[in-house]
Amino acid sequence: MQISRRHLLAASAAVSVVFIAERGVRLVADAARGAAGALRPPAQGTSATRCALCGSAKHTMLDPRCPIARKVI
Repeated sequence: MQISRRHLLAASAAVSVVFIAERGVRLVADAARGAAGALRPPAQGTSATRCALCGSAKHTMLDPRCPIARKVI
């Protein structure tokens, strides 16, 4: 099989498009990763002051008063 100039140019154009698309995907992924921190709400307490299951400030994690905690039957 002989490689013509047309095939060589088409292959080089395809490789260029793949590199440009890959660079664009990386830029979008990096921007999304950076925006995740800005979109995340700020912390309102620690697990020592707030329940991690329901978010209530009236009890802490592993407290039997938590309405979401699993109960032993």
